Amino acid sequence: MDPTMPSGMVQTVLGPVAPDELGITLPHEHLLCDLGPRFVEPATDEGRALARQPVTLDNLGWVRRNYLSNLDNIVLDDERLAIEEAALFRRAGGGTIVDAGSVGIRPDPLALRRISQATGLHVVGATGYYTEDFHPPDMDARSEDELTDEIVRDLTEGIGETGIRAGIIGEVGCSWTLRPDERKSLRAAARAQRATGAPISVHPGRDQGAPFEILEVLAAAGADVERVVIGHIERTEFEMPNLLRLARTGCYVEFDWFGETLSMYPTGPVDVPSDAERIDRIRILIGEGHGDRILASHDVCLKTRLARYGAGGYGHIPSNVMGWMEAKGMSAAEIDAIVRSNPQRILAIA
Repeated sequence: MDPTMPSGMVQTVLGPVAPDELGITLPHEHLLCDLGPRFVEPATDEGRALARQPVTLDNLGWVRRNYLSNLDNIVLDDERLAIEEAALFRRAGGGTIVDAGSVGIRPDPLALRRISQATGLHVVGATGYYTEDFHPPDMDARSEDELTDEIVRDLTEGIGETGIRAGIIGEVGCSWTLRPDERKSLRAAARAQRATGAPISVHPGRDQGAPFEILEVLAAAGADVERVVIGHIERTEFEMPNLLRLARTGCYVEFDWFGETLSMYPTGPVDVPSDAERIDRIRILIGEGHGDRILASHDVCLKTRLARYGAGGYGHIPSNVMGWMEAKGMSAAEIDAIVRSNPQRILAIA
């Protein structure tokens, strides 16, 4: 196997693809994942009982409000269901899904390849490490050089023994404040980016200072900040002055909670905007000249975000959000940049 990245191309689980073949692209999703370490045990007997029930119509309201407190909800392990849900995105006009399942979230490259083949979608796999609570037990003992070499191998040779190459580093998980092993993981990601030209996608900690701390660590380790995506922006930089300041760094700003209807984050006092408010913030960023640095996705990682369970699923942006963007005054070119050309640019290997 050629131990290099395909310059100017996008690395998918089926091989390199030209950027202009991606179509409408979701840059941050999870087709399969396991968020078990994030489980929050309810405080009451009733809650503990609900926590161990499968997600059904009878308990759906409670699970939506307490989505990290239901063991069934935080696991997506049904490959057939993933194919059915991804196919809805395909039928809505979608072309590419980035599965941002880094180490710890239990990514399955072979399953991603089967999902890609079954749906006709391009699927981009990921490498790198998630937050500290998902790290392997020996993470403290792993050196920065070892982590860098592992990420580079996943990108240039294949993830594990699968021979299926990752096309993006991340989501690289970060807490607030950064833990020592998360800093090490970020530095390794930066070094691997420098060696391969791959983009980096970051899960920031829940504080408005988190993205700036992360970018400082990445830049000091040699990363190209203009090839970095800061995700989950709507629960992180919720004040426009900070959001504009972040956009001015040149990184990509990713609104990846489209379809989330809960207005308050369950594990912390963070207001979550509606889709309409997300679009309003995007319009402000465009007006300030940052339209080429905006990405949009759903971060489907729970059953309660799937269409089967009454949510928008992967097809929400092409089926609904793009029309709402137009209704709110965004031009066809502005919408096209967010769903097509911006993801094409960041995913193409530098």
